[in-house]
Amino acid sequence: MNSSGLFQEIKQHPWILALVIALHMGLAALLGVNLMDSSPHTVQAVSKQIINAVAVEAEKYDEREQQKKLAKQRAEKLKRDKILAKKKREQEKKKQIALKKRKAELKKKQEKARKEKLHKERLRKEKLIAQKKKAEKLKQKKLKQERIKKEKLAALKKKQAAIDLEKKREQERKKIAKEKRLAELEKQKKLAAEAEKKRLAELEKQRLAEDKAEFERSLLEEERHEEEARLQRERTAQLQSLRAQYVTLITQKVESNWLRPAGAKGGQSCEVIVTQTYTGDVIGVRLQACQADKTFRRSVESAVWKASPLPMPPGPDVFDREIQFTFKPN
Repeated sequence: MNSSGLFQEIKQHPWILALVIALHMGLAALLGVNLMDSSPHTVQAVSKQIINAVAVEAEKYDEREQQKKLAKQRAEKLKRDKILAKKKREQEKKKQIALKKRKAELKKKQEKARKEKLHKERLRKEKLIAQKKKAEKLKQKKLKQERIKKEKLAALKKKQAAIDLEKKREQERKKIAKEKRLAELEKQKKLAAEAEKKRLAELEKQRLAEDKAEFERSLLEEERHEEEARLQRERTAQLQSLRAQYVTLITQKVESNWLRPAGAKGGQSCEVIVTQTYTGDVIGVRLQACQADKTFRRSVESAVWKASPLPMPPGPDVFDREIQFTFKPN
């Protein structure tokens, strides 16, 4: 150990200085005793032993301090390693959470797409079911009409059978005494049969006419629905065409009132939203999605205000309080 290192150790640990002073005092006492009854060589030997003992003690102290310093460094390194491991675990945990979140979002999107597909399929099935129900309703109606006809025919046959049975019994009771009347009754029977046959033929003819009329009504109803749909499509297309013409007229009037700014670059454009009254007076102007500089935008706003009042629409259905168009002058 050099003198500066020893001085620093003594400054930090005053007890070392006290130990050295005590050793020197002990040495002085021994020297005094030895001066009285010993030779100079003996004194020198004792002094040398004491100095060697102090040096050995200082070296041991240095070794202990070095071991403490190394232990402290190892503890600090272990602490840093723990902190780094903790940060690594936290980063890995964040990555896992982000991965789970992305998986959940993907699953949510897939579930939404699946639900939309199921919804469309359900609408298609409901449409098919409605069509089947309509066809089934027509079929049931026809079956009902046929059933009513058969019931009427069965009732007539039953009634006729009862009449025939009654007539037969009457003939059997009065066969011998009333042959002439039987002949008359036979004639009436034939007439009744012919009348019944004619009546049944009329019923059949009436049923066929009713079926035909019902079929024709169904056809007319279907044609009416188709005509209404066609007219609606034509009306929608006409309104779209008129609205496009109306927006074109407004765009042209704004362009006619536009003054190109000095040094304006070509290819600049803006989406313009104009708010107007029913008489065409401009009460508001908004620009969005502009591919232009500030001077160009101000010139567009000024042109819109100057174009007030705007052209009147070709029809009341075409009017809209807010008109949007792209202003891109040639």
